[in-house]
Amino acid sequence: MTAIKDRLSPAQWDAWYREGRAMDRLVTDTEVNRFLRRVTPSAGASVLDVGCGIGSFSRQLSRLGYDVLGLDFSSAAIQTAQRQGVGSRLHYGVHDFDAHAIPPRLQLASLDLIVCRNVLPFIDHQPFMVDARRWLRPGGQLYVLVRVWSERGAEPDERPWQRGFTEGQVQALQNGWAEQERCWLGRHTALFLSGERRRAL
Repeated sequence: MTAIKDRLSPAQWDAWYREGRAMDRLVTDTEVNRFLRRVTPSAGASVLDVGCGIGSFSRQLSRLGYDVLGLDFSSAAIQTAQRQGVGSRLHYGVHDFDAHAIPPRLQLASLDLIVCRNVLPFIDHQPFMVDARRWLRPGGQLYVLVRVWSERGAEPDERPWQRGFTEGQVQALQNGWAEQERCWLGRHTALFLSGERRRAL
């Protein structure tokens, strides 16, 4: 994990988003297909998209019938996401999971699904993983997408908006979860974690 002392500020992310340098990782058909094999959407299921960026995956989830809240600590990213459209099933907000108190909307057992695409290496992920288990309803899932260093010849990227975990760190993310599934998406790995036996969402 990149130490929190190396934390990137919201202002830095705002600048990168305005320059078009720190965009969301492309949501591919392959990722969506693998996601749908493991997560069955149902109308009204409650989803939190952590570090949603400009909202690419949030919008995909909304089209699948979820009620989605996308949060990011970059106000520039959220402004871009909102320009792409919001609605009764899609909302965005600015929130810093390291620096701010937990939003009132995130109550115990209040979510069916939490999505974290390329965000865990940028936050203090260990307490977040504990909180995520608390926020999920019984049978709810956590979906993590993260780039893996030292796998398949990958080396750390010098671009500061590209961070990842080692294989050991990825394995540690799975500790304490009753159900765990994993698949590869290029140099990224996708984790599907559930605290209890999985149910259809």
